[in-house]
Amino acid sequence: MAASLVYEPANALETGSSHNLFILDRLGEKSFFVGRANLVTRDGFSDTFFGYADINYRHVLDNHWAVEAGYRQAWLELPGGWREEYRPMFALYWRGILAGGRFSNRNRIELRYFEGDAKDRVRYRNESVWTSPKKVTGLELTPFVEEEFFYDLTDSEFNTNWFTVGFSKFLRPGVKWKLGYRLQHQKSNDRWSSRHVLVTGISLLDFD
Repeated sequence: MAASLVYEPANALETGSSHNLFILDRLGEKSFFVGRANLVTRDGFSDTFFGYADINYRHVLDNHWAVEAGYRQAWLELPGGWREEYRPMFALYWRGILAGGRFSNRNRIELRYFEGDAKDRVRYRNESVWTSPKKVTGLELTPFVEEEFFYDLTDSEFNTNWFTVGFSKFLRPGVKWKLGYRLQHQKSNDRWSSRHVLVTGISLLDFD
């Protein structure tokens, strides 16, 4: 599908960063609290223009499948000020093994309600993550690859694609750090542009 799109590069190189916090806390034998927070910059690190925080409940169905429901509060800086977004979310996860490494696929539906007179929307997102079974360098870093596309169900169009590569490492049990590069394509007003994004993340994981 992506190969059929006409891509027009922006006039200048666009750069930014995405900084992530992920929390997973066991509530019961098959249930978890999941929390995420994110800050995004553009023009390198100079302009923080987007952020969100969410809370979710995840229920594990079996060794491969899980479902999740949650709510995300998001903020986007526009020329007239900051606009809030209220976003209930529902997701289905599959996890398994691919080429010896861990593989996961997430299907998520987002109900997007905006502050002000912006049109409310429904969006589908599909994210695949592959984590290498091997560690590299003397630091024992674990390579990973992520691919996520966004499909706006309201307007019936594919409008965003993220491709991310990077490394992760457990700093200690339950604390994982990641660093990556993301090539981000986004469609706006029938024109595709790209942004080169530095991705960082900290995960706090409680499986006990």
